[in-house]
Amino acid sequence: MLGDSAKLVIYGTSDVGQMREHNEDHIAWDKSLGLVIVADGMGGHNAGEVASEIAVNSIQEALRDVLDPDMQASHTIELGDAVREAICYANDEINRAARENIAYSGMGTTIVMTLFHADRVISAHVGDSRTYRLRDDKLEQLTTDHSLVQEMLDNGYLSQEEAQMSASRNLITRALGIAETVEVDVKEEKVACGDVYIMCTDGLTDLVTDDEIVTLLKDYRS
Repeated sequence: MLGDSAKLVIYGTSDVGQMREHNEDHIAWDKSLGLVIVADGMGGHNAGEVASEIAVNSIQEALRDVLDPDMQASHTIELGDAVREAICYANDEINRAARENIAYSGMGTTIVMTLFHADRVISAHVGDSRTYRLRDDKLEQLTTDHSLVQEMLDNGYLSQEEAQMSASRNLITRALGIAETVEVDVKEEKVACGDVYIMCTDGLTDLVTDDEIVTLLKDYRS
């Protein structure tokens, strides 16, 4: 995604890959709102594809009301808080669906999203789906994984090289749908002209290096 104060261009794609018969990822965007959402249904649980779809649809539903121009004109709205509340609402909806249908019991999903507004961007996530930014040919990961391996990295128990090879790298410590409440990481920053943002699941980052991501994003930007 390329964002500046004058122009926002959004592209998205998803692929089932070669390991599964159905795609548990769900993506959506609304250019008019500056909204991009990526969810990765939890493959080890039932109906991950249902959880990811509920998450994306619920967040869009919640934020469309908040971002309505008439609503903004009559109320002072803190967009960071609105994003956090929208993700918490999605968590509630996933839990409600699981209670109402035993086939959905135990389902969950990660979430990562961005909201571009004026010359700023709000990013939020739960789980190990990520947001990156390419600025001046330097790639920076803007999110921190909610995963067992990340905790071990932070505490010095693993090196970066060991983390990449760890059998536990897909064990996440936060997700939507696994508890009644969820802690959401939200941050905001200023967008610079020429920035390229990418939101992705571990289906990309488990297979593609940072250097390869930089090459792909440079090709897109050119």
